[in-house]
Amino acid sequence: MKYLVTIVLLLSLLSPLGAKAPTANDVTVAIAAITDSAICTVAAFLNTPSLELPGNKLHFRPNETLPSLLIFQESDIGSYLPIFLKTKENNTSFFASLLQAARGPLNDIAIQYLTVHAWEVGHAVLKGAAVTSWGEGMTLAGLMTSVMTSGRIPPILVATDVTVEGRRVSTPVRVEGTFMLQSDDEGYFAVRPLTLKINGEAREV
Repeated sequence: MKYLVTIVLLLSLLSPLGAKAPTANDVTVAIAAITDSAICTVAAFLNTPSLELPGNKLHFRPNETLPSLLIFQESDIGSYLPIFLKTKENNTSFFASLLQAARGPLNDIAIQYLTVHAWEVGHAVLKGAAVTSWGEGMTLAGLMTSVMTSGRIPPILVATDVTVEGRRVSTPVRVEGTFMLQSDDEGYFAVRPLTLKINGEAREV
C-alpha cells in the first residue's frame, strides 16, 4: 500500500508538467513563433548560399530540390536575426541591394517579422516538425524564377506539429495546424491559418 501511495505521489509531482492550460497570449506567441520560424527557414534555404539557422534541419525527397520536411531541434528563434542581418552588411549601394535581393528573395521579409515581433534569445524555443507542400511540379529553379519575375511568393502550405517553450509563454504550447504562406493580392507577404489545434484541442481559425 505504501508503495502504491509513493507511485501516486510521484506521478502527481510529474503530471503538472504541461498540464497548465495556455493563455490566449501563449497561443498568440506560439503561433507567431512557429510561422516566423517557418518563414525564416524557407528564407534561409532560398538564400544563395543557403543560411544555417541553429536547430533547423531540412529533409528532401529523392530527386526533389525543395525541402519536404523542416525539423526544429531546440531551435531558438531569438538567434535568427543576426544571421539574416549579416547578409545586409556592406550592401549600401542600389546595385548591391539588388544583388542581395536576388541572392535572398525572402531575407527582408524574414528580418521584418523577426524585428516586429522583437524576438530575443530564450523567448521561444521550438521542438517538432513541419511538412511543406510547394505546389505540383514546383522546383527550386521554378520558385526562384517566379519570385524574381513577379515579385510574389507562390503559395506554400505548411503543416506543423511543433511545441513552443520559453520566456514569452507561461507553459509549453503544442501547435498542430496547417498554414498558407503566400503573397496577397496587394503583393504583401501573408500567413493564413487553415486548421489549428492547441495542446490537442481544436480551435477556430
